[in-house]
Amino acid sequence: MPSNSFNPHRYPALCAILGEEIVDPDHRSLADEAHDRILLKIIRGELTAGTELKTTKLAEMLGMSRTPVMQALSRLTADGIVSQALNQRATVRPGAENWLVDLHQVRQLLEPESAGSCVGRIPGDVLADLDLLVRDATPGKSPDWQTAARWLDQALHLVIAEYGGNLAMRAIIRRCWSYKRLSYEAGNDSDRHLREGWKQHAALVAAMREETPTRVTSLMEEHLRLAVAAGGRIV
Repeated sequence: MPSNSFNPHRYPALCAILGEEIVDPDHRSLADEAHDRILLKIIRGELTAGTELKTTKLAEMLGMSRTPVMQALSRLTADGIVSQALNQRATVRPGAENWLVDLHQVRQLLEPESAGSCVGRIPGDVLADLDLLVRDATPGKSPDWQTAARWLDQALHLVIAEYGGNLAMRAIIRRCWSYKRLSYEAGNDSDRHLREGWKQHAALVAAMREETPTRVTSLMEEHLRLAVAAGGRIV
């Protein structure tokens, strides 16, 4: 999430939760880049179901060596996005283009419960950072409010995962959110969508501070429902 002036280190408690890969994207590896670029082509329908994924051709297309491409295909295979039988080339699985949609369905099952469970468990410094980020992400407040709004999006949901009290849910939600940048790169974050998202996220943070679990759960359910209702957009 590049920006000339946005400084994620204004929110140290959130940085500790999000991790270095999100705080400083320059630490991402070539294999990470190859993984995301291949998956984005699958999601966009540029690599359709049954397409053979030849490492030499992909490496040439991506402008990198075969090693990170092979590592990326291994990760895509482990997730079930790509199928690779013994001694055969990897191929795109049927339905892989719906990966972000499928992940969103998983989030709809898990995140509302995790959101309600985290109420009263979030440390004060984390809540203070969320409050500050809500203010910084106020639409139109600064030239880089959109960058702050995307950061608020990830930070809030990962805080919910971190303090929901269920380690399995934490792992799954964080795994779902490792693909969030693809949603941004797919063009799913127009100015209007970011404004709507900020309003919903701000309401969730306020409800967390008021320590009303049922309201937080309800707001999260509505937030995730609206993400699908907005023209099929997945956020």
